[in-house]
Amino acid sequence: MEFNVDKYIEEGLLLLSKLISYPTVLEAFDPKGDAPFGEENKHALKFMLEYAKEDGFSTLNDKNYAGHIEFGKGKEILGILAHLDVVPVEGQAWKTNPFVLHVEDGKLFGRGTMDDKGPLVASYLAMKFLKEEGFIPNKKVRLIMGCDEESGSRCLAHYFKKYEVPQLGFSPDADFPLIYGEKAHMTFNFEGKLGDKEIITEFTCGTRYNVVPASASMKLSINYKEQYLTFLKEHDYNGRVEEDTYYAYGIASHAMVPQNGLNASFILFEFLNSVHPTPLSTFFVSYLTFDPFGKKLGYDLYDEEMKELTSNVGVVQIKNGNILIGIDARVPKKEHESTMRTQIQKAAATINLEAKVLGFGGFHYVDPKSFLVTTLMKIYKEVTLDENALPITIGGGTYAKFIENGVAYGPLMPGREDVCHIANEYMLLEDFKNAILIYAKAIYELTK
Repeated sequence: MEFNVDKYIEEGLLLLSKLISYPTVLEAFDPKGDAPFGEENKHALKFMLEYAKEDGFSTLNDKNYAGHIEFGKGKEILGILAHLDVVPVEGQAWKTNPFVLHVEDGKLFGRGTMDDKGPLVASYLAMKFLKEEGFIPNKKVRLIMGCDEESGSRCLAHYFKKYEVPQLGFSPDADFPLIYGEKAHMTFNFEGKLGDKEIITEFTCGTRYNVVPASASMKLSINYKEQYLTFLKEHDYNGRVEEDTYYAYGIASHAMVPQNGLNASFILFEFLNSVHPTPLSTFFVSYLTFDPFGKKLGYDLYDEEMKELTSNVGVVQIKNGNILIGIDARVPKKEHESTMRTQIQKAAATINLEAKVLGFGGFHYVDPKSFLVTTLMKIYKEVTLDENALPITIGGGTYAKFIENGVAYGPLMPGREDVCHIANEYMLLEDFKNAILIYAKAIYELTK
């Protein structure tokens, strides 16, 4: 078969433009409503299903939690798991409207172009190419689209209670050449009450645990405006003061690589601890600031294959005397859970906070010598001519974990800038085209 996908590029850009126009950021979860993850996610899912139905695919909508697009025959299912929801854009310095596709210098700008609407469209067009070429898979090829990947994947948890889990598959929501292992994922809070010695009256930073927050603000009961402006200048940080509110601006990043960002909350707490140390500021600086690998908390764990643990302070909220510090850690091995629980309890006890683990799980591993991995690696090498490529492991959590024999496969090419979850997210047009080609060949080889 000749895999010429060039004629699908224009359609792909139009389809991607439409999907990006839906600001599918989770505002609230309503498990009993018609739009459990919000109206925008509902509309985006409905649009994709109707679009595919017009193209002759079989479709299904699971109560707007998730849906799928399918063609092919057979008892087994090849699952392609992608998501329609995106992370927020608040506090990020976008040069263009994040919900309008902007094409410039060979780059496709917009929230979701890389994570994960661009890869979803590429996967769909790969299926459409094969279908229109007359290819009949010996397995059902099912593009499963969720609406809650960025906030816990409740979408697919709901979907797979009723519908069959694919026997094999991939999620186009990470890196090429291929990811065969994903670290475990722990989220936890430090919670408590403000003490009498504290001067913070209000603190706001972050909305998602899985994003390094790029902006933060705090209010103080004592005026340190001049000192703060001096601090910003001396450390080359960005920030400002308006009346009694102190603002700091950092750099957003995905929580699996917090070392690539600058957490705005760290700027404020480092400043406060330098001019007016309090129990909370001392705790924050002693255990959390500028420490992407958890050394200060004593859980800087490592595994030769899964690599280092990462730790991200994603949310800091202080209001009405209540403290909440939310942390997202990507953990090399399941066996590391007990060490982490012990260490965060020790830290919390130093300031009379309570450590609450919200969840632990998600460790995923597929044999790198398996048929699935070796086949997908062969296709990647054929298309890119990157003969030295090796499959990898990551700290990110993808939908691949829902399939025992599932891996993450693209779309980020080796050496490319990782722009997921940050301002001015983009996907190279060249990579978009290559993704369509790679996914078409992958579906063909896995189902012929």
